Amino acid sequence: MRYGLVLLLALAAVVTSTPLVKKPLLPSKYAMANKLWKMAHEPKNKKAMCVACTVIVDGVQILLKQNKTDEEIENFVIILKNIPEFYYSKTCKTLAIEADYVCDHFVHEFGDEAFFVLERVLVTPHEICGALVEDCGTAVNPLNQMWNLTIPARKPQVKPWPTPAPNKPTMRILHLSDIHVDRHYAVGSEAECEEHHPFYEFCCLEFPNERPTTPAVPAGKWGMPYKCDIPYITFESLIKQISEREKVDYIYITGDMEAHNIWDYTREDTMANLNNISSVIHKYFPKTPIFEAIGNHEGVPMDAIAAHGMEEYDKRGPQWLYNTLANNWKPYLTDAAVETVNRASYSIKLKPKLKLISINTVYCSMMNLYNYMNQKDPDGTLKWLITELLASEQAKEKVHIISHIPPGVSYCLKGWSHNFYRIVNRFENTIAAMFFGHTHSDHFQVYYDNLNVSSRPIHVNYIAPSLTTYAYNNPAYRIYTVDGDYSGSSYTVLDTDTYSADILTANAKDQPPQFKHTYSAKADYGLKDLSPKSWDNLIKRMNTDDKLFKQYLW
Repeated sequence: MRYGLVLLLALAAVVTSTPLVKKPLLPSKYAMANKLWKMAHEPKNKKAMCVACTVIVDGVQILLKQNKTDEEIENFVIILKNIPEFYYSKTCKTLAIEADYVCDHFVHEFGDEAFFVLERVLVTPHEICGALVEDCGTAVNPLNQMWNLTIPARKPQVKPWPTPAPNKPTMRILHLSDIHVDRHYAVGSEAECEEHHPFYEFCCLEFPNERPTTPAVPAGKWGMPYKCDIPYITFESLIKQISEREKVDYIYITGDMEAHNIWDYTREDTMANLNNISSVIHKYFPKTPIFEAIGNHEGVPMDAIAAHGMEEYDKRGPQWLYNTLANNWKPYLTDAAVETVNRASYSIKLKPKLKLISINTVYCSMMNLYNYMNQKDPDGTLKWLITELLASEQAKEKVHIISHIPPGVSYCLKGWSHNFYRIVNRFENTIAAMFFGHTHSDHFQVYYDNLNVSSRPIHVNYIAPSLTTYAYNNPAYRIYTVDGDYSGSSYTVLDTDTYSADILTANAKDQPPQFKHTYSAKADYGLKDLSPKSWDNLIKRMNTDDKLFKQYLW
């Protein structure tokens, strides 16, 4: 059964989560689905949307019975020429979800993946429409599928969060995330394109006959804090500047190098971009160990990371991507770690008692359609993580985890998030710190014992802001001060310092954007330390202190 983009609509349901986020970001594919989901659940739209969904699905069924090609079915989804105008909202173009160019390319980019998956999963048309529209068919939400991994028993007695003695040695770690370099950034193009086309999800580009003759907000030379990514000139300038102002021991990069023009991704462009970005960072940090995690935008199509053993893996699998990543990451990895990059995860000893684990969280992505063929730990990533953590526990090592998608956010499938939580809970003594990206927002998440926010806080996710401006951001990076390196180091985070650069000022002065210190976690939020308890206390204080909350929010 090939229902094409109907699956995209069904996937718009949101997994329950409550992280503190300053400015929520919806990546393009997710945002389009999310908007359609909201439209479908407005009372005035429900009946029409139910009819629309039924017409699309039934139409695809008829075409399948007629043995139409994938291309013919894709064109039907794009145009639906024979549908009465009353139901015009059923299509990408007539809904003005995106520019016509984007609608055409979007369906062709993702159609093959969607058709392949839907031929192999047990989802009926009524279930798809029921998941999309209230009171329409039979609602089955694939996002809420739960499953359990076997977690090792005999959890060690919980130790108090470490309090390092003063004047002990520390390390400095640079955290970069969501770089998103746009090779097609067009100076002078419309930066506020959604003002004219409210559904547009990516601006600062030129589309033939799609933009106003005179842009309302022309895109500046150094970028724009709208729905735009950064041009290459800005990326290199920012990396150069960071290298000149910061002395760091390690660099953690938590994924997403590609721009948000997801309808035009190709393997060749992605490989070239990854190679170039890697070479620039190594150029300016030639002696600093750099460790990376894979992002969902590295997939072609976006999020399309198939598990080993999947049917047609040789054709559809991301081995080309893993080979590219392994080649770029190998300068600071052991041969054994390079081998595990074939699953986009690896572990490496940074110090005798400190291990770094990089995890592929695209296997938790709600927009990785291949996950719906098997949600239960695709590729055995979490099982591998348990093995690594158990070995570190037995060796009395501490562990840093880097990854892209933070578990618990709506983009991460509920079952995967739940099992990741169980792993963190089991190995809370061993895990010293966890670092994520993906949201493009500067925020944090707190883990609680027994899944109860009234119970003991057990751990924290540090989620870094993005280097890109997408969406409505200024470029930013973070420095962590970490306990170590000395005998008995806890390797926990002692403080964070976040820096951002004003893009509009850079454009006005026609000078490269300059980073300025934005805040220190301890000094600006009055934290005694950066233990889970202190972060929990900050949340409680913000609940009653509007001034503090606004300070955090802005």
